[in-house]
Amino acid sequence: LELARCGRGGTRGAGVVFGVLLVGPPVLDLYVDWLWFGEVGFRSVWATVLLTKLATFATVAVLVGGCVAIAIVSAYRSRPVFVPERKPEDPLTTYRTALMTRPGLVTLGLAGGLGLVCGLIAQLNWATVQLFLHGGAFGIVDPEFGHDIGFFVFDLPFYRSVLSWLLVASVLALVASLVTHYLFGGFRVVEGKGTLTQPARIQLAMLAGIVILLKAAAYWFDRYELLTGGRKEPTFTGAGYTDINAVLPARLVLLAIAVLCAASFFAVVFLRDMRIPAMATALLVLSSVLVGGV
Repeated sequence: LELARCGRGGTRGAGVVFGVLLVGPPVLDLYVDWLWFGEVGFRSVWATVLLTKLATFATVAVLVGGCVAIAIVSAYRSRPVFVPERKPEDPLTTYRTALMTRPGLVTLGLAGGLGLVCGLIAQLNWATVQLFLHGGAFGIVDPEFGHDIGFFVFDLPFYRSVLSWLLVASVLALVASLVTHYLFGGFRVVEGKGTLTQPARIQLAMLAGIVILLKAAAYWFDRYELLTGGRKEPTFTGAGYTDINAVLPARLVLLAIAVLCAASFFAVVFLRDMRIPAMATALLVLSSVLVGGV
């Protein structure tokens, strides 16, 4: 009807129809659920699930989008005044000019889009949040780490989820910062060698250090999953002899190496030599392969 009324100026009407088709079905589903849960006397349960999904979506969306936006803005503000062209017809010049015309809109679009996608994925795990908020104790302590069984059922999945989203936000911020510095000359590849300006070196080193430090935290939580992991002894469930005497020490070794690697990246703030964190990263990758294989 709107398209027919607008006639040839149907662009506005098409936008209205598209918006109704996009928003209408979810709103209708919410209204039907609200009526149904009200009829059976569990409308408070429906409201709790909905609010938990909205809170999880908003938290992850703001976290990821905010980290990406801060990384892009920081890299853009610290760009070199003059950007030397790599070739007489540098293809990056077109993208650089387009980005400089509306930097705020581009940053908001990229950060908002990534935050929206991550938020939609995160809200699917609303039950993990509720289990963490309302979980209790079983009264049984595991013999290896001394934690109540409720820690592994209610708390550990939530901690791993938080750590995963922090790692996602950090990696996306690192990638966004690297691309921005590359577009605006903070990071250049000349004759096969990469050169970094001081602001680019500090920002990329800090973000890389945060990523590796979060990886070290992941190694720490990996220890607890040995009690419920996929490696099972044929006669019982839980952590076996190999898990306790081989895998657990290996995780601790990798954790220590990851912490040292992160410290080497943070040291780049004061030292200009990028070879130290590069060697530390190579050591981390090599040790993860060798220790895991052994």
